[in-house]
Amino acid sequence: MSGLILSLLPRSLERRMVVVLITAVLSVFVVLGLTLNAYNTRELALANSFEADAELSQYIRGSAPAPFAGKYLQAVQAVQPTPSDGASSLPISINDEGSSLTATLMFEGALPRADLIIQDQSKPTYQVDNLGTFVLAVTRQDKNAQLYLALPNQQGVRLITFPELWQNRMTEPVLFILAALCITLVFVLARSLVHYTAAPFRSLAKYERAELKPWDTEEAVALQDTLVREQEARAQLLEEQKRMLASISHDLRTPATRLRLRLEQIESTTLRNRMLHDVEEMTRLIAASLDFLRFNALLEEPQHLSLAALLQSLCDDYMDTGNDVVFVPQRHKLTDQSRNIFGGGGEVELEVEGRAVMNGQPTALRRAFSNLIDNALKYGGAATVEMQNLENDQLLVSISDPGPGIPDHLHEKVFEPFFRNDSVERTRSSSVGLGLSIVKQIINAHGGEISLGETAEGKFCIFVKLPREL
Repeated sequence: MSGLILSLLPRSLERRMVVVLITAVLSVFVVLGLTLNAYNTRELALANSFEADAELSQYIRGSAPAPFAGKYLQAVQAVQPTPSDGASSLPISINDEGSSLTATLMFEGALPRADLIIQDQSKPTYQVDNLGTFVLAVTRQDKNAQLYLALPNQQGVRLITFPELWQNRMTEPVLFILAALCITLVFVLARSLVHYTAAPFRSLAKYERAELKPWDTEEAVALQDTLVREQEARAQLLEEQKRMLASISHDLRTPATRLRLRLEQIESTTLRNRMLHDVEEMTRLIAASLDFLRFNALLEEPQHLSLAALLQSLCDDYMDTGNDVVFVPQRHKLTDQSRNIFGGGGEVELEVEGRAVMNGQPTALRRAFSNLIDNALKYGGAATVEMQNLENDQLLVSISDPGPGIPDHLHEKVFEPFFRNDSVERTRSSSVGLGLSIVKQIINAHGGEISLGETAEGKFCIFVKLPREL
């Protein structure tokens, strides 16, 4: 529905917003105008009831001619009515100088304020000089009504109506409720149109790409084209850097190999080992740098996957190699009725794993969580991986270890390339400081967040929050 309406609006964003704004404002004014007109019509009918009272009194005292048409009153000759299906009647007596006339008020259904007419009488009686109360009471019912007046001395029956006063109308509460609903509907529709118009801009701002629809604005198309060109230029620049670094790496490997062979000829074992260690560290640094620069999360196509199954498989691989890695999936308790062929039955609680289906890149996610588990094993000796389903359609994965952790003032710096903590454990390690940088790249590419903290038990923990939809 929103797409159909948007396709009829201008393609320019500025013009579309102006059209939506003007349409919403005009719609509100139309609703308010119709509401005030209906309200004024009812109030005018109530005000004219007393003038119609004089017209009815003069008609009755003038021998009730038929047909007759006055300013408000219309009368024709008729026969005594018989109630039909859905119709109701109310007997009324009209006194005029000692004589009494019998009348019958006919209407559809039930009167909402019949007490205004009956006035606690089984057969209400009105004086011909004071029929304003009666006409006003019938007008306030807001229903079509007809008055059958039986004349004396076999002069017949007159059908009396007040077309402008006695008619179906909405009461003030119903009228204002409908007006409020209409205005709310106008604002909801306007907000929906604005929401769908802004949808590609939100997607471009968050993911730098969007699935454009035929009704999207020209600005959204132009913005995506600009971002695509920038992405292509950036990819081309990175490709050139990668080729350059690959060439440098190839050129460095040959002298590094010759240097390693020549170091073997050094007689001092201590000096030789130190120099070989420096060569090995230089080689690892070159390889890790190439690995970091070659990584591109956009090369892998997103697909539906079970994050719980991916984490379970990853943890099983670590456990098979003798590492202390435990995966704790979130579980839900379900209550069911268990019955058998012998009858009976009752409530049984079953624990089932929570669903963790998401849209993502399995290879990239597996690499990210592998790096996090490797860090936990390297600095803590063990890793506990837990997963939770959050209420806002997100998944939370936490990787904790019993290690010393990272000081609070370094929680942001650890994600910078080539950063290493100066603690004894990390200085002795062979890390070049690119593992967490790659992890942050992958998590950001999935629209997620990564942060450091502690568990309720005080263990160092890394929290990864991922949305279900990429």
